[in-house]
Amino acid sequence: MKKYSFIYLIKSDLYRQNGKVSFLLFLKDILFRKGFKFVFWMRAAKYFDTTPVLKYITKLMFIYYKRAYTSDANYRTDIGPGFSMYHVFATAWDKEVKIGSNVTILHSVTLGRKNNKFPVVLNNVYIGPGACILGDVVIGNNAIIGANATVTKDVPDNAVVVGNPARIVSYNGSSSALVNVWKEDN
Repeated sequence: MKKYSFIYLIKSDLYRQNGKVSFLLFLKDILFRKGFKFVFWMRAAKYFDTTPVLKYITKLMFIYYKRAYTSDANYRTDIGPGFSMYHVFATAWDKEVKIGSNVTILHSVTLGRKNNKFPVVLNNVYIGPGACILGDVVIGNNAIIGANATVTKDVPDNAVVVGNPARIVSYNGSSSALVNVWKEDN
């Protein structure tokens, strides 16, 4: 995955939440928006992982919010720009999971291991509440994973999947589900 600067990633996440970027929006979101706050400290913990002193502060803050929001998300996960979490509660994924750009994850989502393999979520994906994506699975670009879906097989680009086990119900994609999509040239 391409290496982005910390500021670039935070701007992209802030844009996904608000549709614009400003210092006042940053202050408002870091104080009052739980999803942005969680993602900010997760990114800070990863970015400053090798910086003396800062690594302890950022990890402590991330651990605090991880416990406060009952999440088991690993901060070492590779996550692209424009990551959005509206409700953090009960989310879980390992550091081996790969998450692309402009991904939206809602509460109670599990991106889990199966047979020592982990999911890969590509770009512009919307994952609804309660979804479980397990094992060596690739979620294609512009896909939607419906609420409480259990995904154990690859999902093609633009597919909308629902149910347990997950089945494709359309190829309309995520264009109507994603808001404030971050473009690389922003």
